Amino acid sequence: MHFMLVTTMTEWNVEDQTRCVKVTPLDSTEIVFDTTMRDFPSSNSSSSCTPSVSSTDSSSTTVDLSVWPENFEVPWNRMPSGIKTAIALGKRPTAKDRREMIRIVVDEMRLTELNPSKSQCLIVAKKIVKQYSQSFADVLVDGTRIGTGYGSLLTQLKTRVEHVNRGCLLSRRRTQKKTSNSSGEDIAPGPADQYGCVRWQPECPQEESEESLQEKQKEMKDLYSTEGPAGVERGHLSQLMKATYYLQRKSINACPSPSIADLKNDWPYLFTPKELYNHFKSLTNITILEKLEKSMEEKGKMILQFFRQLPAGTNTDEMQRILMKYDDSGASCLIPCVVLLLLSHFKEKPEALFLQTDWMLSVEGQVVMNPHPNFMAGFAALFATYYNFNLVYQHEASCTLEFVQRCFVGINPSTGTKTVREEEQHSQSSCVYSSQKANGL
Repeated sequence: MHFMLVTTMTEWNVEDQTRCVKVTPLDSTEIVFDTTMRDFPSSNSSSSCTPSVSSTDSSSTTVDLSVWPENFEVPWNRMPSGIKTAIALGKRPTAKDRREMIRIVVDEMRLTELNPSKSQCLIVAKKIVKQYSQSFADVLVDGTRIGTGYGSLLTQLKTRVEHVNRGCLLSRRRTQKKTSNSSGEDIAPGPADQYGCVRWQPECPQEESEESLQEKQKEMKDLYSTEGPAGVERGHLSQLMKATYYLQRKSINACPSPSIADLKNDWPYLFTPKELYNHFKSLTNITILEKLEKSMEEKGKMILQFFRQLPAGTNTDEMQRILMKYDDSGASCLIPCVVLLLLSHFKEKPEALFLQTDWMLSVEGQVVMNPHPNFMAGFAALFATYYNFNLVYQHEASCTLEFVQRCFVGINPSTGTKTVREEEQHSQSSCVYSSQKANGL
């Protein structure tokens, strides 16, 4: 994202690129003393938004605002006694002491920059965890590190930054407004779902034309009419699909959006697992089946361990039932077990996503892929379908799907979402696994 900080009296252009502010001491005759009391920064007040820079040296001072996070010094001497004791003994501080530490750290950061970005907060959080990992790293009860180890600390820092900057016009980060093209004509609105994609709508290949690509499309439709889905194994089919990727995206991104039935008629091989995965690879630069298998192997057992250690509470009985079923079935049921646990944790119904049978993929009420016994292959096809066809996550399973997106697939855009409010669901398309009349896997 590109941000800009604007003030009414003095313009400070603060962007993500290298920034320097040159501070020159005033002559004594030019100094105006302001007797207004200001408490900035303060853990109890966020109304002051004016940065202050002081210098007792008679020479000019240059402050590089792009590298300050790397040089940032955490004011450990100002921390509450609970924090000092915890880091000295290598223990976890209390939640109250940790919140006070966050306030002190953010106040110190804002002496240099009023509204630190998430990437700047990340550097500070990483530095704190590296220095005192036993006290601040994200770990399970047995000491297993969760993810990077500083995810929760980063979230607390950024949340505090946003809190103290609420209602402060001088420290807001904004993106520049889009302007009309040079001819003065407004650009026609089109699909805006580029969430996590790297080739959402590419340009037409230089060596091709719309007519030549349409001829390739017709060749594939003729092949499907004679050989059906088995034609996907022909060697030149993947080459044809790769060559016509631009035309596929143009069809999918058309406004108004085409129906799934029309897309399946125009691009029948796009609805086979192999080409569904290939299209997702071109769209996001992620090999979806391989990525899910690797992520599930690395993180799936950690998630199981986390749910085993949960104290008694809401949904605990249901989770224990799922875990017992996994223990009886063995490692082959790891993937469905993890998904079921996530659905239960987020209080979402399993039937919103799958049933326990051979899977078939249903989009807009139509079965677009036939039954298949491999759960992982089916789940990869399901997730790829959301991105390939610009579909939203159904509200009933949106939290689980977004967790899969961020934790297992590794798509973490800083803004946007593929989830819509429940009242808007009727006007959006979503996809589910389906077995006959029921939605599921």
